[in-house]
Amino acid sequence: MKIAKFLFIPFFLLKLSSLLAQHDVPANIYEEFHPQNLTISPAIGLNPWPTSDLVISNLVQWDIKKRLSLVSYTAYTYNTVFLRDFNHIKTDYNYSLSQKIGVGTTLFTKRASHTFSLLGGIKYNSFKETLENPDFEKVTASVSTVSPDFGGMYHLQVGKNKYFFSYRMYLPLYPYPTQRLDITAIDGNIANVSLEFGLGVRLK
Repeated sequence: MKIAKFLFIPFFLLKLSSLLAQHDVPANIYEEFHPQNLTISPAIGLNPWPTSDLVISNLVQWDIKKRLSLVSYTAYTYNTVFLRDFNHIKTDYNYSLSQKIGVGTTLFTKRASHTFSLLGGIKYNSFKETLENPDFEKVTASVSTVSPDFGGMYHLQVGKNKYFFSYRMYLPLYPYPTQRLDITAIDGNIANVSLEFGLGVRLK
C-alpha cells in the first residue's frame, strides 16, 4: 500500500501539470497566430514568359475565421510591354481588366501567413493594332471581349505588424490553363502564371 501511495503522488502531479499546460497553450497560440480581420495588398508583377505582361493588382482579404477567408482580387494587365512595335505591326493598346472573388484557407506561422484561394469572376480584354507596312495600305484592327475567369492563388504575407510584405502567384484554371503537357508547350503554359510583389496594410 505504501508503494501504491508513493506512485500515486508523482502520477497526480504529472496529470495536474498536463491539465494546466493544456489550459494555457490554446490561449497563447490564439494570441500569437490570431488572424487580422481585413487586409489590403496592392502589388505589381508580370506574366513572366514569353510576352512579359505588366500586372497591377489589389487583393482584399477578410479573415472571417482562422481557417476561412473571403478574397477579392482586382487586376489591370498591360499586355506585351516590350513588344509594342514589331514586324510593322504597332500596338495602339492591349490590356485586360479582371475582377474575381473567392474563398481561401490560411495557414499561420509566427511571422507569416500562407493563403490558398479559389477565385472566380470576369475578364475584359481589349486591343487595337495597326499594320504600318510601306508596301501595303494601312490597316487597323481592334477587338474587345468579355470572358469568365477562374483560377487558384497562393498569397504569402510576411510581417506581424500593421504593414507587411506581400507575394502572390495566380494560375488561371479557365480559360486555357495549359496548352499541352509536353515540354514544347512550356512557353504557353508559363504565360498563364502571374507573379506579383507588393506591400500590404492591416486595417483591423
